[in-house]
Amino acid sequence: MPPGMVCVFSSLFAILNCCMVTQSSASSSHHPTFLRNDTYFEHLALHPDPKLGRVYLGARDRLYQLSSDLQLEAEEKTGPVIDSRDCLPPISEANCPQAQRTNNHNKLLLVDPYSQELISCGSVYQGICQKRSLDAVGKVLFSAERPVDTQYVAANDPNVSTVGLVALTKGRGKQQPVLFVGRGYTNSQPPISTRNLVMDPVFSYEETSKLAVAGRLSEYDHHFVTSFTHRSYVYFMFYRRDLQSPSREYRTYVSRMCLDDAAYYSYVEVPLSCRSAGGKNYNLLQALHVGLPKLGKAMGIESAAASEQEPFCLLQSAKRREVDKHINATRDLCYTEMGRADGKEVAYIEYEVKSNCANLPE
Repeated sequence: MPPGMVCVFSSLFAILNCCMVTQSSASSSHHPTFLRNDTYFEHLALHPDPKLGRVYLGARDRLYQLSSDLQLEAEEKTGPVIDSRDCLPPISEANCPQAQRTNNHNKLLLVDPYSQELISCGSVYQGICQKRSLDAVGKVLFSAERPVDTQYVAANDPNVSTVGLVALTKGRGKQQPVLFVGRGYTNSQPPISTRNLVMDPVFSYEETSKLAVAGRLSEYDHHFVTSFTHRSYVYFMFYRRDLQSPSREYRTYVSRMCLDDAAYYSYVEVPLSCRSAGGKNYNLLQALHVGLPKLGKAMGIESAAASEQEPFCLLQSAKRREVDKHINATRDLCYTEMGRADGKEVAYIEYEVKSNCANLPE
């Protein structure tokens, strides 16, 4: 497939275990707590050294650094700032007269364990990111003074989701960390991209290192839920409009590509169904945890059949293998069967990319 071309399987299949979280009778009063009433917490990250146990919190207009017993070690004010979604940074009264005091919501908070740095991305200044010290969150190690559009990382709207992770890939002959990002629609930024963390310009993406959307990106309206890695793959979980459906309904998808695939040749999407033990479907994924077998029981999670509330979905290792099997089959259909099975089209190229499933030689 050409760079950025997306092979999508057309049929929905159930893969996620949906469970209900039960109320715990155990008191948590003896556990350490950290409270702030003047903001709300949006993301949490942990220091890569578990013996240190340091905790980082991303909040509206604040970053917090806590000890292992949740004592405050450092606090950094990140907003409000003078900003406007309609203007490009750096913001000044001359180039952006409509700018006003704007809350800075934390959109991404990630630890880069390879470079020993904290990555923080906010909703202001078109979603740019900073590198900070793991020992002192107030110490900024990198921040683009005049960022270009390829350095706009997070969604610049507090109500639009952004997910991401740091992973080690083979770039230009050597291993180096990169930032994988999935973001909902706010402007022309790609929904999924691979960002530089070592090479200049930092936090930017190359032309091929993104999910190419030839059609109107706003019509798909991606809502990202989570991302994770397993072995040599990176996965994104999201829901979006199915433009192949007459009703253009929202459906949940899982996408996968190879970690070392800088051109997105291996990118494949398949639709998913989150189904309770009682057979009820939940089409729009809200939260997911990737876990090991029996993790649900250890977490105090019971079957969703006893309740009509929205479930928590757990992707266990056995189900993850089923996801991989289905993605591999979709890829093979695109490469060897022109996307057809039993005379019907079951895999197709999405996002209005002008190409067809390729019939490659054996």
